[in-house]
Amino acid sequence: MAVDFSALEAVIRQDPKGRGVASFRHDGRGLAAGMLEGAASELASHAGAVGIVTGFCIADFDPPTAETDGPPGALYLARALSELGVDVVLITDRYAMPLLQLGCRLSRLNAEVFEIPLGHQEEAWLDEFFGSSIGKRLTHLVSIERVGPSHTPDSLAAQRRDGPAPLQRFLAEVPPEHRDVCHNMRGLAIDDFTAPAHRLFEAVQRGDRRVKTVGIGDGGNEIGMGAIPWELLRASLEGDQAGRIICRVAVDFPILAGVSNWGAYALACGVASLRGQRDLLTAWNERRERDLIEALVREAGAIDGLTRRREATVDGLDLEVYLDVLARIRAAAARTNAQA
Repeated sequence: MAVDFSALEAVIRQDPKGRGVASFRHDGRGLAAGMLEGAASELASHAGAVGIVTGFCIADFDPPTAETDGPPGALYLARALSELGVDVVLITDRYAMPLLQLGCRLSRLNAEVFEIPLGHQEEAWLDEFFGSSIGKRLTHLVSIERVGPSHTPDSLAAQRRDGPAPLQRFLAEVPPEHRDVCHNMRGLAIDDFTAPAHRLFEAVQRGDRRVKTVGIGDGGNEIGMGAIPWELLRASLEGDQAGRIICRVAVDFPILAGVSNWGAYALACGVASLRGQRDLLTAWNERRERDLIEALVREAGAIDGLTRRREATVDGLDLEVYLDVLARIRAAAARTNAQA
């Protein structure tokens, strides 16, 4: 029986911190509505070797380090896929490496962790990745809470939309120095703290590799959000800096959530359910996720990206509130349309 993906999407699109993107509606529908089902169906049917990109550096923390949104969701999805027989490689840069390495150890997850070097000039790592055993067999790339570069006039014009691109508004809101630049939610450039993971997605899009792509985000500045017209994401965001932060990198399946980890949880649970492995949902529970997040903070130095504190919270949400959503995701994924 089919999974009730409309129920799953409703759970992950709640927006407790008022970020705007996940809860925004255009013509009566959420942005990128239905993409969770498309991504889960694609992975359930065709995943053989999957690269999962994550890690968002909080550059103005001392020392700069990765946040608690992203790596937990990446590890959750990696565990799910691995238990379903899919080969997985986790991909990040130096700031989130300690989180993913610790998470793999604690989860007993036998997955490679590939580090992308900082610096936008050195491209040898791309050949290294695609020349590796899993890189040669790659079927899917998934980005979870990973910042990507902002729009340019060319990328704006290349987007699919009804009507002409809003070029004059874009030029007025996004000065040249803020184009093709990675930003945090406050509009600050963070290229110096962000390895160019988006090159992976650009490489598969311009090459002959048959790789499907997924991008999960909650703020508009993440890889994958280029699949949504700039002006729609701009309408969902507040602040003078909003236009400049929106990521230009598109994917086949963009997924929006109130917290990016929730989107990863829902994707993992949806894939497991479609593969007839609903029993796995019991094992991937809230207690295990609490233990993981607390360990990532305590032992690997993760911080909350919103509060900028080294504490076991995610986007400013206490773990009780945050993990209640995971419980609801697991319950929704365990139901079928016939039971809903």
